[in-house]
Amino acid sequence: MKVRLAATNNDGTKKKKQYYRYESHYQARWPDSKQPSWSRKTIPFNSRIANENQICFVHVGKAGGSTVGCMLGFSLHCDSDNDINGILPIVTTHTFHRGVNDCADDAGYYLFVVRDPLARILSDMNYERPNMTVVDPFHRTHNQFGIKELYQDCNFWTLEDLARKGLLMNRRNNRDDPLSNKKCRARAFDAMTGVGQYLVHGYFNYQYYAQFAFGTEGDDSDASTIPENANLLVIRNNHMVDDWNAINKFLGGQRTDILKSGDIPVNNAHTKNATELYLSKYSKVALCQVLCNEIQVYKDLIRGAINLNAADVNATLEELEGVCPKEAVENICSRKRPNIRRKIEDRKGEEYY
Repeated sequence: MKVRLAATNNDGTKKKKQYYRYESHYQARWPDSKQPSWSRKTIPFNSRIANENQICFVHVGKAGGSTVGCMLGFSLHCDSDNDINGILPIVTTHTFHRGVNDCADDAGYYLFVVRDPLARILSDMNYERPNMTVVDPFHRTHNQFGIKELYQDCNFWTLEDLARKGLLMNRRNNRDDPLSNKKCRARAFDAMTGVGQYLVHGYFNYQYYAQFAFGTEGDDSDASTIPENANLLVIRNNHMVDDWNAINKFLGGQRTDILKSGDIPVNNAHTKNATELYLSKYSKVALCQVLCNEIQVYKDLIRGAINLNAADVNATLEELEGVCPKEAVENICSRKRPNIRRKIEDRKGEEYY
């Protein structure tokens, strides 16, 4: 897929489209691995863009990243080509998704697309649910993660199931229920915190991407995972048009390069029903509690974004407070943030899709 910018000459005629393919940082780092085709893009620009002017697109799963990625010119889960105006698709040159990091070590900016952590994990739980009507419901990626163990063996078919049977149950009121035993309760916790390999995008969470991209330790729950002077750009899932246009303006884009809501493609989505979206008030409390550390990293990303003003930050934190009230206002969690240094090292250079 190639993003084609609708550029025109002074007389109104369209300019000839020019494309320039960048070298692969991924291939240089891991010559024995094959870079996935979806992570390569053709930049509609006829000269090299210095690393300090490049944007690394950090594709966090189930946060709207596929939609933005397709608009930027990458090809993961894209249904069609898109003609997108602006400078943002030009200078966003490389991407980082799961174990595939094709960005320069000295990239000028990092662009995250984010969504409140509870909505993101709910989307992921529904997205990764195996289709039990097919011959092989546990294939490819499912074989790398404990999809069968989480959904089928523990009977966690929805996030409500996982919260009610896994997070809210204990041995005393659960003694005669083999589906909610100690092992399944541990799986529920590990899936939500990204400690265990059960949900793909639950495992590759905000903490993983932030620490990997910025090289921060992040094990101290009191410390931000985002460096103080990080060149961080953020597009909020529920403010996609406004944030895209603000970033394009920040980069020096033209007034005519305005993204409209009708320009946004819908990619990698599926029809949802009321059952899979339902969460009881008790389940929400339990989920927010176990997602506390992830919520803190999400807040770090929002507060650290150089394209968001104070009103934007406050509005997003107020929206978060409506979802997870306690975790939105408090900065300390009851459990220490997981140490994921080994996890990051193990994932580097992996091939996916």
